[in-house]
Amino acid sequence: MTELESYYKEIMSNVSRLAEANEDHSEAMFFENRMKILIEDGHSVEYEDEDDKKKKSTKSDEIQGGYKYTYLRQTGLRVDGYEFLIDRSTLILYICHFVQSNEINTLTRTEITQFLKNTGRFYEKSLDKSYLKSLEETSDGYEVASFINKNHKSIDQIGVRIVTNCLLSARVKNTILNEEEQFLDQPTTLDIWDIQRFYDNEDTGGKSELLEIDFLSEFNSGLPALPVSLDSTSYKSFLCVIPGAYLAKLYSKYGSRLLEANVRSFLQFKGAVNKGMRDTLKDDPHMFFAYNNGITATAEEFRVNEKNEITYLKNLQIVNGGQTTASLCITNSKNSEVTLEHVFVQMKLSIVDTKTSEEIVPNIAKFANTQNKINPSDFFSNHPFHRKMEKKSRQISTPIVSGQIRSSKWFYERSRGSYDNEKKKGSKSDERAFLLEYPVHQKMDKLSLAKTSVIFDGDPHQAVKGQQSMFKHFASNIQTRWEKNSFEFNDDFYKKIVAQQILFRDGRVIVMKQVTGQAIQPVLAYSLYALNALSTSKHYGGIFFKSAWDNQGIDDVTSTELVKVIDFVYDYFEKFIANNEGKTILSVSKNNPFFQGFKAKVGSESMNNFLSIEYKKSLPFKAVKY
Repeated sequence: MTELESYYKEIMSNVSRLAEANEDHSEAMFFENRMKILIEDGHSVEYEDEDDKKKKSTKSDEIQGGYKYTYLRQTGLRVDGYEFLIDRSTLILYICHFVQSNEINTLTRTEITQFLKNTGRFYEKSLDKSYLKSLEETSDGYEVASFINKNHKSIDQIGVRIVTNCLLSARVKNTILNEEEQFLDQPTTLDIWDIQRFYDNEDTGGKSELLEIDFLSEFNSGLPALPVSLDSTSYKSFLCVIPGAYLAKLYSKYGSRLLEANVRSFLQFKGAVNKGMRDTLKDDPHMFFAYNNGITATAEEFRVNEKNEITYLKNLQIVNGGQTTASLCITNSKNSEVTLEHVFVQMKLSIVDTKTSEEIVPNIAKFANTQNKINPSDFFSNHPFHRKMEKKSRQISTPIVSGQIRSSKWFYERSRGSYDNEKKKGSKSDERAFLLEYPVHQKMDKLSLAKTSVIFDGDPHQAVKGQQSMFKHFASNIQTRWEKNSFEFNDDFYKKIVAQQILFRDGRVIVMKQVTGQAIQPVLAYSLYALNALSTSKHYGGIFFKSAWDNQGIDDVTSTELVKVIDFVYDYFEKFIANNEGKTILSVSKNNPFFQGFKAKVGSESMNNFLSIEYKKSLPFKAVKY
């Protein structure tokens, strides 16, 4: 049995179980399960409830975005879901094709053609108000038909996405829609998620497929480029001037996939820089080239013609200039008064070898000129470690503890602002549901994860330094460990880092009852380090992280012991600074020689009986996984 066949059987088994538990059809359960994956991995976004949105907005005609399940099966008509991408003015119509079988079936070109016809007819009929009136207002079909009827003038392009448990035939893998399959002369694309694509997506941790841009087919012309002569075998470089219309079309088609290596999500028109771009595009489009810093892009492979025009790029990624790219697309909607005819953008393009891209591309992003402030910690956000932690935070639920009726999750914020973006992107009811699943006190970002990891890995003096300095230390450590054994970072590892967050969070409350001012941070860091070090011996496995995870808090026994350790640590600091005039607890805590002296004290024989018998009994006999 192949890995794909095993993956298929696992999916079908889960679908059957879900269908039985929910007393629903297997097809519906399959579709719901697959859509959760597409949403979690960023290939789709959740629906924004229109009624609730209207309650908080005076703009009653404001278009709502995101995916929503719908179901309409009529003779010659079909749709199973829809999604509107506001930033790309794109309507996606979903078809779920599910085959109940023990073996993987093949999705044929004939079936695809029929799906397109049925969906196209539905779109066309939805423009007719008489058809709309013929539908029950309470039906899912009415909802999507009403959306199309009301907002069709704002739809710049249409996508059909087929979600299936079948395997797409190799012969039709690169299907191009013919004219008869276009929806009322609207630009129409076809996107198929078959069983192989779902398997590949999961195998790569949700990382998107490589983009392949053929400029001749996309724009009927190559991209003029000036090669830069560099004495390097690892990469080549070009200076280009790319039409704004090209960038807008690419973003409209590929969206965030084009910005996969970018350190930030689109910041919308909130900052002065982004508002300035919008105003320039509207009032002085011919000056955009002069006012804008341009974009920095990478690709893994390229082709040029005899005119020195780039005709093909593999895995094109905009590593700096995502704000520019998204702004061009949003400003250039079908109904906008803005045109991009006279808008051009300078582009520095680096062709980076696939083998070295993971090392070089983040550095290109790091050192490129920026228009919005970026912190050093942002650059490490695309490392596979952070992607893995982000994915696990969306998958792993906490245990149900006393006083709760449901489990929840910790939200790992890989990119700055993503927690608030996720929280606020839907309606008020969506926001409440989000907060139930991801409470505010269960959010952790890269810096908080780094701080606790550095402490429990035995370097509290690094944790009390400046945030970015601390993060660099953490990033270097993670990179080394990742290269040595990336499988270390599994579910148990994730639960352990959450447990460390809990110990830090609850420990801080305890420290603040005993210590004030600038001493809080160093006393907390050194106390947690000391408790972990004192708990570790040939007989004990260290702080019982599993207890912190299971209880989602510090138990009474550990809390009592931590109070003792805090007293010891604070006293150690006080005695040291009493003999060192002009020093403070904060200043000495960052000093490595001071830490080494503290470490030696904690590891001395005189500390062997510091911990209580009751606490020692609560520790695992040997090291535990978390």
